[in-house]
Amino acid sequence: MPTLREICKEMGWSAVGSAQDVVHALIEKGWLTRDAQKARGIALAAAEDFRPVPLLGSAPAGVPIESIENHDRDILIPGFIRGPVFAVRVRGDSMMNAGLSDNDIAIVKQVERAESEDIIVAMVEGEVTIKRFCIKRGDFWLVPENPRFSEIKIEDPHFRVLGKVIGLHRYWE
Repeated sequence: MPTLREICKEMGWSAVGSAQDVVHALIEKGWLTRDAQKARGIALAAAEDFRPVPLLGSAPAGVPIESIENHDRDILIPGFIRGPVFAVRVRGDSMMNAGLSDNDIAIVKQVERAESEDIIVAMVEGEVTIKRFCIKRGDFWLVPENPRFSEIKIEDPHFRVLGKVIGLHRYWE
């Protein structure tokens, strides 16, 4: 496990106190444990507190494209997240202003219906995309979070909500 200074360096923080506060909060929530007798005494909580979900390929956050479902590997998520959940790799930058970047892994709760303003993984005209779902004047829209992309009015009678984005894994490598 990293030291507090290594956490600061990775997060871009200058004060070790910032890392201490975050680690303390994660210990209180039960996600981390700490052995005060060790220099690198921070550890993840018991493995039972996490569960695997399938990473099912990628979903474009840009122009919708055909997506092939493919169980690439499993991703660990916190055990408190219940119900049918899957993960997809984000491709593109149409959702960057919502915090979804290219190559992130979106954690998606499988649902059939979405509320206006939810960020969803959708199937439209046989292609998959990640967008914000909006209802405007009785019409359904898929709205990007990047001004370089256009909104998509949903006119496809076979449109499907595959799931609602509920979380995110991001790696900086």
